[in-house]
Amino acid sequence: MSLTYALIEDEPPARKRLAKLVAESRPDSVCLGEAEDGVAGLALLRSVQPDVLFLDIEFPPEGAFGLLARAREAGLELPPIVFATAYGQHALEAFRWAALDYLLKPLTRDRLAEALCRVEARLVPRPELGALLQALEAARQQAAPERFTVLCKGRLRVFSWAEVSHLATESRLVFIHTAEGRFVLDRTLDELEKLLAPEFFRCHRSALVAIREVRELLPDAGGGGELLTRNGARLPVSRDRMPDLRRRLSLP
Repeated sequence: MSLTYALIEDEPPARKRLAKLVAESRPDSVCLGEAEDGVAGLALLRSVQPDVLFLDIEFPPEGAFGLLARAREAGLELPPIVFATAYGQHALEAFRWAALDYLLKPLTRDRLAEALCRVEARLVPRPELGALLQALEAARQQAAPERFTVLCKGRLRVFSWAEVSHLATESRLVFIHTAEGRFVLDRTLDELEKLLAPEFFRCHRSALVAIREVRELLPDAGGGGELLTRNGARLPVSRDRMPDLRRRLSLP
């Protein structure tokens, strides 16, 4: 018996990639429908009952939780839900809706395959508590704290990661770059890469950049290149990381 699914996601490249990964993992799977917003999503839930619903968090007009509330008000029976989002901070609310899994973008084949195994093991609306706790802990570990401190001239300065455009190594030190200047951070880029994904991308062994801050990508003939941030900084992009960066930026 083939696996059936539906997906609600407002970004066409993200819908395409998810469908591609599902097809690669389960070639006999069948997509019963796609929607790009809450209005179309509610109509989709009225018309189909898939084995699993892949659901983004933020889309118009009210996002995933608004859509789910509307569906509950309408008396609809919700299928098992796998959230697929770039926002780790919504995991707790997602599991209140009996989510079967919570995947952080960029999606990987291994995590998607794990989620599909859970779907196939339990095609019912109530997921196992142990599996939910495992997925919640994985999402929690991937989500970066909102604030951090640096020591500057004998004082502790408090910043949020939303203020950071990029991080770069220089003389074996890691510097964070903000609108106020650059500051030394006592962490390694390897640690920060794991902590800050997926909001930050490791474009080079010496640099991490906030995806939201990328303004321009400048490839070179060798397959690598550099990127330009909104504040005018230029960061190298290594050849092996260029394809992943283009995917993150939804570039062909």
